[in-house]
Formats: sequence, C-alpha cells, structure tokens
Amino acid sequence: MSRPRPRDGRSDSEPEPGPPPSNAARVTAIRADPDHPGLLTLEIDGTVAGTLPRSEIDPDEIVEGLSVDDPRVMAAIRSIGVRTARAVALDLLAARAHASEELARKLRKRDHTPEIVDLVIEELLEDGWLDDADHAATRILEWRTAGRSDAECRRRLEAAGLDESMIEAGFERATHQANVDATPHVPRDSEPDASSEAVAPELDAAITAFHRLERSGPIEDPESIRRAAAKLARRGFDVDTIRSTLRTCGVDDGPLDEDWTPEDAP
Repeated sequence: MSRPRPRDGRSDSEPEPGPPPSNAARVTAIRADPDHPGLLTLEIDGTVAGTLPRSEIDPDEIVEGLSVDDPRVMAAIRSIGVRTARAVALDLLAARAHASEELARKLRKRDHTPEIVDLVIEELLEDGWLDDADHAATRILEWRTAGRSDAECRRRLEAAGLDESMIEAGFERATHQANVDATPHVPRDSEPDASSEAVAPELDAAITAFHRLERSGPIEDPESIRRAAAKLARRGFDVDTIRSTLRTCGVDDGPLDEDWTPEDAP
C-alpha cells in the first residue's frame, strides 16, 4: 500500500525544506585599530559600525559571519551607540552648559535612540558633567545681570526642560551666590554701613533693565515714566518692584497711581 503524497506535491525522496535564509546584516570584520592596539573596530556588511576597547568586545566571541541579531553583536552595537552619543554630548557641553533635557533633545535630533540617550544622560549626571540645579543658578545669575526678571528666568528654564524642583534649587543657589558676591568685607571691629546693604536680586535686575531703557532717551515726564514701567512689567517685574526701581533711580513714581496697570501705558 503506497503512502499518500505530501500535500505540497513533493515526492517522498525530496528533503524537507529548511528555514529561509536570513537577510540580517552580518559581521564582516573585527580588527585592531593600527594606531590604538587597545581598540577594536567592528565592521557590519562592509561598513564600520564603530570602535570599542577590548574590554567591551571579545574577538573570540564576535566573529565574521555572526548575525547582528546575535545578542553579543547587539550588545557591542549598543556600546558603540553609547560611546558615540556620549562623545557628541561632551562636545555640546564643551561649547556651553546645557540642562539635561535640553541636551537629551539635541541628542535625539541627531538620531540617537531614546534608550541610548537616557543612558548617556544618566551617566553624565552621575559623573558630574550635568547638574541641572547648578546650570539653572548660573543662567539665573547671567539673566539677572542682563536685567531679566525672575518670572522671565523661570519661563526660560521651563522651556529648557527643567522641572520645578531644579528651578527652585537654582533660584536658591543663585540668590545665595548673589548675596555672597554683594556682601562687602567688614573688619571685625567696624559697624556695618547701611549703605553697603545688598540690593535684592530682583530689584537689581529691574534697575539694570531700567538703565537700558534710558539709553533710548530720558525718562522724566509722566508719559515716558508710564511707558518705561509698562516695558518693565512686560519683562515680568511686579508693580512694587517697578515702583522701587523708579525711586532708586531717582525717578518719580507718582505717574503710576494706585490703580495703574501695564495696560494703562501709552
């Protein structure tokens, strides 16, 4: 009695079909860097994927012909991605300080995967290359010196991706540093001079902003005073700070009546 033929039409003598050939990329070379013997270059399908120290890649384990789907190759490629992204991050930090989220956004725009970016940011925070509170404090000091209000500083820090806790820590550090810098050295046996008391950082920033407005012309008549006050308000300074600024700068704040608002300005 003959056996039934296979449904696909194969004869009994034909071998079973094997798995379809994999189209995955493969390791085509792993070689020592001629200029740095401690480094190994990994090549995938004839293209250099990157370079790693021997401690992170084993040439006895990762050999030619190995698929990129192999966990050992995947780990090596991941390490290359981390090293590449970290190098880019350090270059960006060398140019200027960044908040961690701001730096992460730039790395993602350069096509580094979210997983790699998160790892790099975590490493940089642990290594001290990134400190969001310190970054916030530095920027606040710079912006206050340029005549920006605390409200504007806060908006800028939020736009850079800092969370509320880091922003508050930045304000605390910046205010402390400003007070330290503004405190004059007084001999032990001397009485402190009232005129040497430090000006509040917010008022100091408003005074700086007011003096910059004066470059466009004198601020003396009621109309110009209200116009200048409105510009300060739009920069985030509150009415009390604006009044104090005018008085400190020798300008009459009388044109700002009790019900004055920035919208009243011409």
